[in-house]
Order: sequence, then structure tokens, then C-alpha cells
Amino acid sequence: MSTPSVPSTVLRAALRQARTTLARKYSTPAGLGNFFVPVVILIVIWFVRDVEMLDGQVGAGGYVFAGFLGFGVVAAAVMGVSGELQTERDDGTLLRAKAVPHGMTGHLLTKLLVTPLDALVPIVPAVVGAALLIPGIMPSSLGRWLLLLLVFLLTVAAMMPWGAVLGSVFRSMMTFAWVMMGIYALAVVSGFFFPLTVLPTVLEWLARATPLYWIGAAFRWVLLPGVEVAGDPPAVVTLLVLLAWSVVGLAVAPVVLRRMARRQSGSAVAAARERVLNRGY
Repeated sequence: MSTPSVPSTVLRAALRQARTTLARKYSTPAGLGNFFVPVVILIVIWFVRDVEMLDGQVGAGGYVFAGFLGFGVVAAAVMGVSGELQTERDDGTLLRAKAVPHGMTGHLLTKLLVTPLDALVPIVPAVVGAALLIPGIMPSSLGRWLLLLLVFLLTVAAMMPWGAVLGSVFRSMMTFAWVMMGIYALAVVSGFFFPLTVLPTVLEWLARATPLYWIGAAFRWVLLPGVEVAGDPPAVVTLLVLLAWSVVGLAVAPVVLRRMARRQSGSAVAAARERVLNRGY
């Protein structure tokens, strides 16, 4: 029994589409606006660079920087992917992809190629700036840099499928906006920018039940070696949990996406356009 494979023409088409998408996105004011966030983070790091946390184990600037890297992955892999799927469903992009042989496969491959680069766009200037503002925060050996790359790729893999699921499940932009606000709120209480120990126990356990907490713990493990944050699990456990979230997400997302694709039709796109014209969303 042969294993299904992706034709080479689909891979080449996905690469071309990824290049076009990135060039178009980052040649517009909206795309260039992604560089505004690292500037804000670097300003925050500058003001808190001398503040100490965790009984003097680490400066607040280093802790905030590690949290920003984790949150940047969440923003690109969850909010970015789900928001794009919402837009593409309404403007007919997914319907056109569905009509082309292997179109949905190529479209998803394009997302897989674009999302890590989307996450890197705000991270790279932040890394350069943090290296200047907080000497010693960057990995000091090739092995630590490789660990940072591994954590980055693993967190993207853990979150991108769930971004696709959210973009497929919620059909109303208003409902989707409330979901995104919930994710922002959850990110706040997930330990990205301050230890979970300052929160009520209920919120602490809620954060641990999501991948967001484990993403923050993974980046702290790489960037803040030797710093002990109360409640943080061993590094191996953290990576295994993120791997589990990746496996489950990659199993669930294709099923949900295929179901969404089956519902796409010309009448559904027309109804979405009519709704946007009448309501504005």
C-alpha cells in the first residue's frame, strides 16, 4: 500500500506563493507595522533593565524579553493564521484553492512556510536590540543557539494548527474578535511577563492547561539558564508537552480544515460579502 505524497509541482507552487505573500505583506504599511511591536518591547526593556526579579536571579528586562519571544510566536501562529483564514474564507481565496487540484494542500503548505517567517519578522530586530541593551541575554554557544531554534520551531508547530482550527471553527468575525481577546487575556496570565506565583491558584492552573504557559517556560529555559522560576517544570517535560500539543494539533487541524473546505461554495462567499457590505465585518 503506497503512502500518499505531495506532487513536486505543488511544493514548487507553495514556495512561489510563499515568496509572493511575504513580498506583498511586507511592502505595505500594514506589514511594516509589525516592526513597531519590537520597538515598544525594547523601550520597555530599557526602562526595566535595572529592575531585579525572582530574588535577584534575573533582571526584569531579560524576563520580559524571553516572554516577548514566546508571545511573538503565539501572535503569528495563532492570531495571524486564524485571522488570515477568516479573511480568505470570506473573500473566496479558499474556494478558489478548493477548485484547483491539490489546491488546499498547496495553500496549507504555503501557510506552513510563511508562518515561521512571520514570527521571525518582529523577533529579529528585538534580538538585535536586546543584545545591545542586555549584554549576556543571548545564547553564548552554538549549542544554545540551536536549542533556541529548536524551541522556536517547536512552538510554531505547537500553535499553528490551533490557529488554523480557530480560523475554521468561528465563522463570524465578531465572535472571532472575542476569541482573540480571550487569547490575549490568557497570554497575560500565562507567565510570559511575570511569574505565575503572583496569580490566584485557579488562574495558575488555567494557564498550565494551555500551551501558552509551556511556550514561555521553554524560552525561559533557553535564555535564562540557571534561573529557577517557581513551578516551572524540567526542560525535557516542557519540550515533550509542546511536542504533544503539536502532534494533537496536526491531527485535528486537517480534519477541521477539510470540513470547512467542504462547506465553501459560491453562495457562501456571496453571503459573506453581503454581510461585510451591510455590517462592515
